[in-house]
Formats: sequence, structure tokens, C-alpha cells
Amino acid sequence: MTADLISRTRPSFTRNEILQRYAGGNRDFTHANLTKVDLSGTELSRAYLSGAILSKADLRGANLRGANLSGACLSGANLSGADLSGADLSGAHLNWAELSKANLSGAILTKADVSGANLRDAKLKGAQLSQTYLIGTNLSRTDLRQANLAQASLNKADLTEANLSQANLTGAKFRQTNLTGADFTGANLSGAILNGAVLNEALFNRAILKQADLKDAMFVRANLSRADLSNTDLRTTSLKQANLSGVNLSGADLSGVDLSGKLLTGANFSGADLSLTNLSGAFLIQANLSQANLTGANLTGAHLIGANLSNADLSGANLYKANVENTERRGVKLKGTILPNGKIHE
Repeated sequence: MTADLISRTRPSFTRNEILQRYAGGNRDFTHANLTKVDLSGTELSRAYLSGAILSKADLRGANLRGANLSGACLSGANLSGADLSGADLSGAHLNWAELSKANLSGAILTKADVSGANLRDAKLKGAQLSQTYLIGTNLSRTDLRQANLAQASLNKADLTEANLSQANLTGAKFRQTNLTGADFTGANLSGAILNGAVLNEALFNRAILKQADLKDAMFVRANLSRADLSNTDLRTTSLKQANLSGVNLSGADLSGVDLSGKLLTGANFSGADLSLTNLSGAFLIQANLSQANLTGANLTGAHLIGANLSNADLSGANLYKANVENTERRGVKLKGTILPNGKIHE
């Protein structure tokens, strides 16, 4: 059947008919055709709107708390300021919908299509957004604390200053996404795809980014303190002026990266590839560099006080004027290394 025929065979209601039915205790509007209907400011909490067509409907300020909108079509609908907390929107079509300042706390949007929608300043704390399509969506200043965005697609979305603290972002896709100033404190981004993403001035305190794809990502002035970036490839990642104190970079590939002058106090580089890396003047106080590959690395003037260099390979590295006081050096390889005093180790 064509879309027009399908819409004609669905029950249709006017605003007054909906309000009368709802007031009379009838909340079932399943599969109803409510295209372009004005439902602004209406009371529809816990209504059954599963599979309903609400394309371009006016739902500004409506109360849809706990409503069932699973599989509903809300494309181009205006839901700004609406209360959708606890609502079921799984599999719903919300592409190009207006949802600014809407309350979607605890809502279920699993596998929904929210591409191109405007969710600026919306509340999505604890919402279920796994495998949801949010491509090109405006999520700036959105509250996504403790939300589940596992495997969600957020390519080219705008999450400027969004709060994603303690959110589940495992396997989420953020290709060329703007995440400037976003808060990822305690969030789990294991296996997330962030290639080409802009994460300048973002907060990643204690965030988990294990095996994340960070190719061409920008972390300028980002706070990665105590974040877990183990087994990541950072060769083409911009870490200019980023805070990396206490960061876990074990097994990471940082070969050829410029880390000169960086604060890396207490950082974990065990087993990391730091070959040809520029660490001149870097603060590696009490850093763990055990079994790290530092061949050909530039460590001139680096601060390595109390660092663990056991079994590290420093062959051909330059340690001229580096402070290696109280370092652990058991099993370290120094073939052709320029020592702090300028002499070359044979």
C-alpha cells in the first residue's frame, strides 16, 4: 500500500477529540494518524501512541511522560519543552524533530532515528540510546549523564559542552563530531570511533578510551588526567596543551608524537611505543616506562625523577641533561644512547 493509503486507513483525531477521549480515560491512540495536529501543552502522560504518525505535529510543552511512542513517526515534529521522561521511543522516527529543552530523562530511544534533530539543552540523563542514529544531530549543552549510547551513531553531530559523564559510549561512532568542551568524566568510550573528532577543552578525567580509534582526533587543551587510553593509536592525534597527568597509555602507539614539555607525572607508558617521540623537557616524574620502546626518542632535559625505566629500550635515545634521579633502570637497553652527561653509551 502507498503511504497515502496507509494514512487514510488509520484512525484520525482532532485536538479536541484527543482531549475528550483522554479525559474519558481512553489513552489508546495506537497507529493513529495525527499528522500536523496541534497538541501543544496537552496532557498525554502514559498515552499509547505506538506506531502513530505525528509528523510535523505541534507538541510543544506537551506532557508525554511515560507514554508509549515506540515505532511512532515524529519526523519534523515540534517537541520543544515537552516532557518525555520515561517515555518509550524505541524504534521511533524523530529525524529533524525540534526537541530543544525537552525532558527525555530515562526515556528509551533504542534504535530510534534522531538524525538531524535539535536537542540543544535537552535532558537525557539515564536515557537508553543504544544503536540510536544521531547523525548530524544538535546535542549541544545536552545532559546525557549516565546515558547508554553503546553502538550509537553520532557522526558529524554537535555535542559542544554536552555532559556525558559516566555515560556508556562503548563502540559509539563520533566521526568528525564536534565535542568541544564536552564532559566525559568517568565515561566508558572503549572501542569508540573518534577519528576526525574535535575534542578540544573536553574533560576526560578517569574516562575509559581503551582501543578507541583516535585517528586525526583533536584533544587541544583537553583534560585527560587519569584517563585510560591503553592500546590506542595516537600517532596522528593532536594533544597540544592537553593535560596527561596520571594517564594510562600502556601499550599505546605514540611513535613520532610531539610530547615536548608536557606534564606526564605519574603516567603509565608500560609497553608503549615511544620510538622517535619528542619528550624533550617533558615532566615524567614517577612515570611508568617499563618495557617501553624509546628507541631514538628525544628526552633532552626531560624530568624523569623516580620514573620506572626497567626493561625499557632506550637505544639511540637522547637523554642529554635529563634528570634521571632515583629512576629504576634494571634491564634497560642503552646501546648508542646519549647519556645525561653528554657521553654516548657503547
